[in-house]
Amino acid sequence: MQIAPVSVNNHYNSLNQQTFGHGHDFLHSDYSKKDKAVIMATTALGVAASLVVLAKCAGHTINPVKAVKNLKNIKKSYLAKVEYHEKEVITMGAGSVLGGLAGGYIVDKDPANRKAKRREALMQFGNVSIPIITVEAFAQIGEKFGKVAKSAAAVGGIFAGVYLANFLMSHLSNFIFNSNKGARGVKGTDFSAHLDDMVVAASYISEAKLIYLISRIIPLALMFAGNEVGNKTTDKPA
Repeated sequence: MQIAPVSVNNHYNSLNQQTFGHGHDFLHSDYSKKDKAVIMATTALGVAASLVVLAKCAGHTINPVKAVKNLKNIKKSYLAKVEYHEKEVITMGAGSVLGGLAGGYIVDKDPANRKAKRREALMQFGNVSIPIITVEAFAQIGEKFGKVAKSAAAVGGIFAGVYLANFLMSHLSNFIFNSNKGARGVKGTDFSAHLDDMVVAASYISEAKLIYLISRIIPLALMFAGNEVGNKTTDKPA
């Protein structure tokens, strides 16, 4: 495990300059490859556990023996049939964040770094959950005015959700972690990682098979959030 030295001033500034979005900062983490692998594994485990819960709630078997037998008919499996909407995305997002946080705690015992990870967990969960809620809500409102309006509203929900998430989670995080730093402005890169929201919005525009195929990688895309959480340290702005 590699932990960079942390000064009091850097720790204070880092926790008070938390940026927002599920970007890809974890790719530049100072942790060793072994530690990164642990965080990636616990994140994957968290997403997998959330999928098991979702599959069970949808009436699919979670018996491993039966599940292996059902692989012969993969088209009827949960992963093949599920349509990803707010319930699925939020559940997997929670699994990813909790898994990443667990992995981060395993590889790093430093109290300051753990605090940074907890704050990042809160931010990442909001960044996953709020935009998908606005996409669904806007689509339902737009549906009253026709298919075109529904599609446009769903796309608008992505932008509204990112801005709303930035505002709400930044202030909530400041309150919980006793910080007075205001929410930062939303950056263009904040929209780049919202594959889940984009696919859901696209599903309201078209029922093309391509959109369905792209949506199959949403569980993998949501693992970015957990990896961001697990790799967060005080010397790297969140």
